[in-house]
Amino acid sequence: MTTIDIQGCVNQILSDGYCLLRGHFPVDAVEACRQAFNPIADDYLAEHADNPNRGPHRHYIPLPFRPPLYNPAFFNDDTILAIASGILGEDLVLNNFASDTPFIGSVHQDIHTDLPLLYPEQPDLILPPHFLAVNWPFVDVTPERGPFQIAEGTHLLPKAKGLARTEAGEFPLKSLLMEVGDVMIRDPRCLHRGSPNLTSTPRVLAGFGLVRSWFYRPHTDRHPIARSFWETLTEREHYLLQRLTIDEGQ
Repeated sequence: MTTIDIQGCVNQILSDGYCLLRGHFPVDAVEACRQAFNPIADDYLAEHADNPNRGPHRHYIPLPFRPPLYNPAFFNDDTILAIASGILGEDLVLNNFASDTPFIGSVHQDIHTDLPLLYPEQPDLILPPHFLAVNWPFVDVTPERGPFQIAEGTHLLPKAKGLARTEAGEFPLKSLLMEVGDVMIRDPRCLHRGSPNLTSTPRVLAGFGLVRSWFYRPHTDRHPIARSFWETLTEREHYLLQRLTIDEGQ
């Protein structure tokens, strides 16, 4: 495995808003996720296909904290946690676990950030990161499969100014093509959008959030974790997952 420059990744996220770890996750583990996701997506679409929550034919689907979707190779990875700690500090916890999936018929999203302003009364205030998103695809992301597009460095600008300058073409949107096994770590304040999936293959991008422990963003759609599975996890995983509800009946 290629040695990863932790500080280099930290610096890239701070300057560009993201970094990519190529071939970092085991392909067989990701393939197991893809297979486990299919019936979850089918059940979700049976109820929500006509009410997409991320634009036409694009769905944010919460994921359960159970194998194979929960795998320590994803959530308890030394490299990812070292990079995150280099930005957020050592005291960080997990905030959410879900997928963003455009299907055929999806369109370009509006350019946006994923986080509200911490201090809306001071919209031009630039603060250090408090939240990082960790994303990985379940299928290869080609130009036709709706790649994630990001405007590098716009997290260093007030949101309104960043939007205006991106829409004016000063910050071009870069399509991030990824293969199964690649991982993206990003500052969700960096402006981005989803692009259309022109194929019949759902472009599943799974992700979880890591946050400074003082930041709380409620997620009513967050799945509980079974007590029997919780007992198999390490002390570090228990700390990271401390905000989950434990299902004592499982």
